[in-house]
Amino acid sequence: MTSFETILEPSQILAVLREGERTEFKALLRSQPETSIDAAFADANQTERLEFLRLLPIERAASTFTDLPLPEQAEYVPDLPADRLRVMGAFIGPDEIADLLQELEDTQAREHLLNALPPTLSSSALTLLQYEDDDAGGMMTPEFVAVLEVWTVQHTLEFLRQAADHAETVANLYVVNASGQLTGMIALQSLVTAPSRAKIEDIARREIIFARTDTDQEEVARLMRDYDLNVMPVVDEKGVLKGIITIDDVIDVIEEEATEDIYKGAAMEGSEIDYLRTSPFTLWRKRVLWLAALSVSELLTVSVNSSYEDLLKQQIILQSYIAALIGTGGNTGSQSAVLIIRAISQGQIRGRDALKVLAKEFSTGFLLGATLAVFAFIRVLLLKSDAGVPIALTIGLAVFAIVLVSNMVGAMLPIAFYKLKIDPALTSSPFLATIMDATGLLIYFNIAKLVLGL
Repeated sequence: MTSFETILEPSQILAVLREGERTEFKALLRSQPETSIDAAFADANQTERLEFLRLLPIERAASTFTDLPLPEQAEYVPDLPADRLRVMGAFIGPDEIADLLQELEDTQAREHLLNALPPTLSSSALTLLQYEDDDAGGMMTPEFVAVLEVWTVQHTLEFLRQAADHAETVANLYVVNASGQLTGMIALQSLVTAPSRAKIEDIARREIIFARTDTDQEEVARLMRDYDLNVMPVVDEKGVLKGIITIDDVIDVIEEEATEDIYKGAAMEGSEIDYLRTSPFTLWRKRVLWLAALSVSELLTVSVNSSYEDLLKQQIILQSYIAALIGTGGNTGSQSAVLIIRAISQGQIRGRDALKVLAKEFSTGFLLGATLAVFAFIRVLLLKSDAGVPIALTIGLAVFAIVLVSNMVGAMLPIAFYKLKIDPALTSSPFLATIMDATGLLIYFNIAKLVLGL
């Protein structure tokens, strides 16, 4: 067996794997720094990654496995030995197992995973599957420490010594009554400094921020951010403590929601992808429907343009300003939409605030429109020697009206989508720009007819 005493490059590590000597490769995995192994794993193909997961030390294998996107985890489960899955399960929480089970579409693969795991872990994971994936129940872990309010501090500390190994965190202990209902919370620091004979109910804090199992994950993230929480308890409709959500779960949610919003803002299906591992067909499928819909919508712009051909023939100079005007409208609407979408996601705006938003954005749009209209009027007069005051006035008024309307449309569309329970992120750039292209042309041409008397 070869001894690996030097640090190898990722390509050299993969070369050993490709030579097919499992014993040497296993020894290499134990001798090389984690950074080198991680770099080699990142460069490996799917078959080679599977071999890494089979031969890595079990803790490293579990850590590497859980860092992978869920779709990729699901690809490896059927080919991982049951004994390895069983040991890896000790390093993977039931909430992560539940997510993986939900990702596995093949029944045999699900059974393979469930049969490999310890019964308590598979049972806990199956329990979590009864909740929606994007609700607090789907995010929580059942690995927490609950103590009865009638216990003494001494009894609680003795219990904690045995229970701590099976909990995700013990920084906060949750107090329940005989029915399991959440009644309070006590910090570990307060517990160890309290008199040993004191009752938990006498020293517990009663004001608790909690989520229900059906609370949406975005609301959970907002609550934990607003109240600066690292852990949040989750209760059912009867107030029975069911689990806890930790800050690392919330960070995952924030990243997931941000990714979805980015994709939807670009008119794509809102789901995470591993770009280099995603096939062209999948990328086509995620983009084609929205692009086709937007292309059809653009025909409305063509129709508006065609309807005013006579006007453009009489005043050819009007044609040269079309792109700038509809671009200004799209930019204004996008700015407004982003502001409102962000405010909705932060909980600053609700559906009932529509009239307040409309009034504020009318005032803002008026000021923006007036400012840009003056700039446009002056610019046309100074830079276009063949354009007289009527043309400059037409452009200025069109800019004012387009900016005003775009600002209000950009603000109200996200609120309308929110009230219809549609993700407001869908209203950003491409969708809004398509609407404002046609609207901006209608405004421009009709103002031109009025001012120029055509």
